[in-house]
Amino acid sequence: MKYCIIITTLILSINLYGQSQTDKKVTIDSTLAKKISISGFCLCQTTLTDLRKSTSDFKPISVEEMDIPKECFSQDTRYVNGQGFYSKQYPGLIFQKEEENSDYISKIRLTKEFIGNLPNGKHIELGNLKLKDIFLIYPELKNSWGSRDCSDYWNFSNDTISFFVRIDKNIKPQFPINKEYYLDKPVEAIDLLISCYSLFHKSKDLFTEPTNEPLFYLDSINVNSGVLNLYKPTDIAAVTVYKDSNAIKIAVEMGKFVVIYITTKAMPEIDIGHILNQNLLIMQKLFLP
Repeated sequence: MKYCIIITTLILSINLYGQSQTDKKVTIDSTLAKKISISGFCLCQTTLTDLRKSTSDFKPISVEEMDIPKECFSQDTRYVNGQGFYSKQYPGLIFQKEEENSDYISKIRLTKEFIGNLPNGKHIELGNLKLKDIFLIYPELKNSWGSRDCSDYWNFSNDTISFFVRIDKNIKPQFPINKEYYLDKPVEAIDLLISCYSLFHKSKDLFTEPTNEPLFYLDSINVNSGVLNLYKPTDIAAVTVYKDSNAIKIAVEMGKFVVIYITTKAMPEIDIGHILNQNLLIMQKLFLP
């Protein structure tokens, strides 16, 4: 019961801390700011209020989420999924908020109308852009083919930008991928995205582990409680508390008497079902003969 209270208090404090910090503008490193800026708009610095001051015709618009469509199991909690704002003054740009009660823009969708420079300075006309062009602009993405089972698009991305090419469902089998076939296929859209929450809640002590706190595992990675400040309660899929000798079985050399195992639902590359199954296997090993 004691550690249930600790977990509840910890999650509530993260939520309250996040709400108190969201309205503050933070200084972003110039290198990062360049990576998350397009047409003069910087993610997590630009707000919907700023946009509406620049022009009066901003209107809500539906957005097709190409990486996580409606059919997918989860949503990306870094932005409001499927909803954006558009103005004729900024053709080819759709702005998406960090969350419903936030004013910050954490994602910008580039559509076929977009003509301008990418964050790295390369000029494009998205209506004429093909996959082979992306590989010339971002050669490191040549081996980054990815797609969810529920998505209709190949996703080529780094930590801040994603390019989407429609999957040809008529190709059977889909694997191994016929990469040559897709080189001349059009890029359907580009997403510029970052977690504003992470920027607003950076901790200097993420990797310093106080000796008097439980042993935390986040998605199977040992972290300290400072790392949890980067997550919202809605990011958490499951929390399991192991105590006493059961905790020592998980981390013998650490000598801890409480292990808190947390799985999230927000990270794009994580198979939540697999994680929960792994969590169940751990519990079975601990408690079943």
